[in-house]
Amino acid sequence: MTIDPSNALVHNDFNLRPGTLRQQTAVSQQIRQRDQFLTNPALAYINSLAATDTTGGQANARYTIERFGRFLLGSTFDRMDWITLLTSPTLIEKAMAAFLIHRAQIKAQMKGLFYDPQRSLKNLHINPLKKALFTVGDYFYQQQQISTAQYKTWQYAISNFSIKNHPSINLEQGWLPALITEKTLAIEFTSQAKIMLEAFSCFCIRSCIERMDWYSILYAPVLQTSMQSFLSSRLTMKSSDRKQDYAPATADNLLRMLRGVAYHAWLSESISIETLQRIKAIKLPRGSRQSSGRYLSYSDVDQISALTLAQSNKIKALRDNAIFWLMYESGLRRAEVIGLDVNDIDLYLCKIRVMGKGNKERYVPFSKSSDLYAAIEQWLIVRSRHPQQISSFFCGVNRYQQLTSQRLTTQTLNDLCKQIYQLGFSRQISPHDFRHSVATNLLRSGYDLLLVSKFMGHSSITTTQRYDRRTDDELQGVTPGR
Repeated sequence: MTIDPSNALVHNDFNLRPGTLRQQTAVSQQIRQRDQFLTNPALAYINSLAATDTTGGQANARYTIERFGRFLLGSTFDRMDWITLLTSPTLIEKAMAAFLIHRAQIKAQMKGLFYDPQRSLKNLHINPLKKALFTVGDYFYQQQQISTAQYKTWQYAISNFSIKNHPSINLEQGWLPALITEKTLAIEFTSQAKIMLEAFSCFCIRSCIERMDWYSILYAPVLQTSMQSFLSSRLTMKSSDRKQDYAPATADNLLRMLRGVAYHAWLSESISIETLQRIKAIKLPRGSRQSSGRYLSYSDVDQISALTLAQSNKIKALRDNAIFWLMYESGLRRAEVIGLDVNDIDLYLCKIRVMGKGNKERYVPFSKSSDLYAAIEQWLIVRSRHPQQISSFFCGVNRYQQLTSQRLTTQTLNDLCKQIYQLGFSRQISPHDFRHSVATNLLRSGYDLLLVSKFMGHSSITTTQRYDRRTDDELQGVTPGR
């Protein structure tokens, strides 16, 4: 039977119904993203990377390429049509809500979670955004571009803003047309307020990655000059007016990402293979830097463990102690620690199943006589006393010493390290210091570099070499012989 497409919807054979608003929005976003990936090589490159909530993968690429684009285009908030927002208090409330919801959705996506308005809209750091918008209002009021009534209404709308009053918003990223000419705001922002205002502006008028005409700079001489200008643009005013040298790793990272952008431009047949090869031939000045990681000895971790176990919340103390020993003796990354499930720990075989960067699976061994084994065993005893079905190995602990079903975040591990310093540890530490330390301990024990690289989950031994924190004093006596 031949069916007329124009009358297809009236046939009983077709059960086509319009989807929900959420489904329609999701479909429109997918179509828009597909079109962006086809026309924007930078977005195509970022999307090709592994998603992670740490500074690696898509997050690192987006941050680095956005900074490069901002250097070329200028600050995004200087392109904002602030007068439209300042004269419409209802619109600024909708814009703030849409921006915060968008951030929560992106955060959930990077963690591989589903967006839940009840849980995802917590800890969104609204106050820095409010302070920045207050400062913008003060600036335009002093410039006499808005009236006193408009200024007071603006302040009232921002000060009384609550995300709870806007559960659903139909404003999408890039809803506000950007100004054709840049209008520099001569305002002294705090660093945090400037970051939030830039992020808010990127949501309203689209980010620099999306607004950049990438094909205009994807020529080897132009790209090389742009990179060198960007890398040498920073000045340090602490002691002199000398330019601060950029770290070689920063240059390598940027060059690798821009080569990725060029590669995706070639895939879309927007540039020739000759142009791509010339971009790949770009070389920047080489060099090296000592790793910023701080070494932690076993005596340091013993002190950290003692301070942790002395906390009044004993359940949280046992959990935190297991986390510290896990990071120190297994060398897991932050995202790997919080991503562990109960079934990933095998106490009988003394192995930890880890899903690392790039969706790579590995098994990390540990000893039954180790501090890690004892700490994990104590935490598992605590977990067995609580009947809740909690999949994550490390979960939340409330002030009543009860387990919650909420999975920890990478920020939780940062906060634990800050808390140790506040409890009396001699210096400030970070979660990555534990990872540097375990690599150093293994190398000191005589294990070869390739074996240590596999233990750490590195794809290249060059990365493992940067984790080596052995001091120059240990080089004394290391001399060639017959």
